[in-house]
Amino acid sequence: SWTIARGGASFRLRDTKGVRYLAGLIEHPGVERHVLDLVELADPEGANGGAVRKTLGDAGPLIDAEGKDAYRRRIEQLRDEIDQAETFGHYEKAASLQQEIDALVRQLAGALGLGGRDRRAASAAEKARLNVTRAIRAAIARIEQWDQDAGRALDRDISTGAFCCYHPAANSGIRWRTEPRLPASGVSHN
Repeated sequence: SWTIARGGASFRLRDTKGVRYLAGLIEHPGVERHVLDLVELADPEGANGGAVRKTLGDAGPLIDAEGKDAYRRRIEQLRDEIDQAETFGHYEKAASLQQEIDALVRQLAGALGLGGRDRRAASAAEKARLNVTRAIRAAIARIEQWDQDAGRALDRDISTGAFCCYHPAANSGIRWRTEPRLPASGVSHN
């Protein structure tokens, strides 16, 4: 388990992957860590699989170039239909068409990463990105249940994605400290 203390109060968190990911990021502020490296950090016994995971391919982009073009053409077509519907006062139809555009944009955005790069289907890194992000956000939420200021500071200072990083705000007043991990002997971590 991990102990989080601030002022005179402290609380314990169960040792989870999310807490280990947070500790790994906090130990190296300002350093971007790839999610596959964080996965290995949280599961050192499974580190042998890390080398294999990094060499695994993927099933290609979630949406290929032809598919992205089809999405964009449909969005443009829907925008023209919205303009026409609004011209004739068919506002309910325009609202319905806008909902379709919103759904298409969400699907397209889900298939693209930062800078419009393709997300890869069945990619080990993509699966790790999703799982690491979920685990980190869950750990932050548990911390925030006990200490709102600390949880909010972490939520603000931790960035997630294919690369994760802890960028502490200079004026937060919260400083984190982690203790070296000892062999599994039931010893608490700070």
